[in-house]
Amino acid sequence: MLMIGITGVTGKLGSYVADLVDKKGIASVHLARSPERAKVYASAEIRKMVYANTPEVVEALKGIDVLLMVSARENPERVKEHKSFLDAVKLAGIQHIVYTSFYGADEKATFTLSRDHAQTEAYIKELGFTYTFLRDNFYLDLFIDIALENGEIRGPAGSGLVSAVARKDTSRVAAEILLHAKKWENQTLNLTGPEDLSMEEIATLLSRATKQLITYVDESVEEAYESRKKWPAQTWEYDAWVSTYTAIKVGEQAGVSTDVEKVLGYPASSLLDILRDRKLIEEEHD
Repeated sequence: MLMIGITGVTGKLGSYVADLVDKKGIASVHLARSPERAKVYASAEIRKMVYANTPEVVEALKGIDVLLMVSARENPERVKEHKSFLDAVKLAGIQHIVYTSFYGADEKATFTLSRDHAQTEAYIKELGFTYTFLRDNFYLDLFIDIALENGEIRGPAGSGLVSAVARKDTSRVAAEILLHAKKWENQTLNLTGPEDLSMEEIATLLSRATKQLITYVDESVEEAYESRKKWPAQTWEYDAWVSTYTAIKVGEQAGVSTDVEKVLGYPASSLLDILRDRKLIEEEHD
């Protein structure tokens, strides 16, 4: 049995993967920046780790065969952190990296943070790792949260479409791949939801389902930067927030893939599935 390592276990994605692997009764190593915040499992050993190349990090990674590398928290130094960490992974002798990338990752992508993922993928290949790239699209959960919190979605997405994916589906796919790593070697998987939706359609679906009025405000790029000023942030953060919508407008986030179903054996979750899962709407009874 390959020894599984999971990073980001205190985050939403990684913690759910850790849960799923534990439920299968498989031993794993949980890597966390703040080990005291990580959930304790009988099946898992928790080790302290940061995204850097230090002797301590190399030591923490030893004995792992297949590693889920959840991309680091967004920051201007992220690519540097990733590369440094990957150097440590190489030194630790890990063979296979499962990396949470991004749908349409490209160094020239409209969505600014997508560029980090393209550079990270390239470096993983350059170092000669066996890889599985999980290119998840924007999370449906994100649009649902924004809409329900603010009563609206606003951004310069026009009538562009996005095949947004459920975060839990991404976690389920990651867990499945860690458990059957050999089967998914050197593959790039596009993780999307089951349908392409516009912001207008997301707002309408949410309004109908939750019985509260949700509207979509199609902003200009200038208006989008202006309306986000109420949240103090750095320039790169505003760029990322706004380009989420401009990437959708130009069509870079559209296109439905069946890769979630290929891995899990059942279809990807829809927006309404997520609402049902969160008990925000009633279960459907036949």
